[in-house]
Formats: sequence, structure tokens, C-alpha cells
Amino acid sequence: MTEGEVPAGCPGAWYVAFFDGERPHWWWRLCKPGFRHVAAFGYCAEQAVWLLYDVTLKRTFIHALTSDQMDAWVDGLPENRTILHLQSGAAEPASRIGFWCTIAVAHLLGVRSRALRPEALCRDLLALGARHAFSSEQA
Repeated sequence: MTEGEVPAGCPGAWYVAFFDGERPHWWWRLCKPGFRHVAAFGYCAEQAVWLLYDVTLKRTFIHALTSDQMDAWVDGLPENRTILHLQSGAAEPASRIGFWCTIAVAHLLGVRSRALRPEALCRDLLALGARHAFSSEQA
């Protein structure tokens, strides 16, 4: 395996969920409503689990969820959410300036993006060919 390839057992595609978090923070004034947080999830067929990657203010979470648990998580997202689907490909060089949800998800996906806010990452992913998923077409 060369650097940038998707390792065996990892999701071959990712879903990226943009939504408002549970409690307001000062930086919410800088972000578009419905695009104040971003998390990613993908299905690992070999292990038959969904991986949920969520970088929060206090810590980073990586959850392995059953399909039922993943459905419950998606159903629990706010109504004004946007979920995109993006096929994994070879990672592009991506800078990491800081470590918050937007930068961390872009790095996980291996996409070239200068986005600092979730709505900018959404635009970049759409430009890279991401498609709306889960009947959410807000961007």
C-alpha cells in the first residue's frame, strides 16, 4: 500500500454530516445556521460496523456502531442538516492548520481544502463530486 491509498478494512466512501451542535458557542456567529459542526461516518464491510468520527471541543470520538445505532444517530440529527456522500480516493495533500471539526474531517477524507468553517468544506466537497444523501439537499 502506498501513502494516500485507502487501507483495506476502511470505508470506501464517507458520509459527511453538517449540522448545528447541541449548545451554542461564540464562534456560531461566524457560521451559517445548519453548518456549525461537521462529523463523518462510513461503513466498514469487513467488520460490519459503521465508524463515526466526531471532533468536539473537549475530545475526539471514534465510535463503532451497528446499523441500528447509526440509523438512530442520523435520525437524531437536527432537521436543518446536510449530509453528503463522497467516494474515497487517493488522499490529496491537505494542510492541517489547527484541529477542529472542519480541519479534522477534511484531513480524514484526504481532500484538498482550505476550508476553516463547515459550510466552506461542504462547498469544497460538492465541487469534488460529493452528492447529497439521506434526502437532505440544503447547501
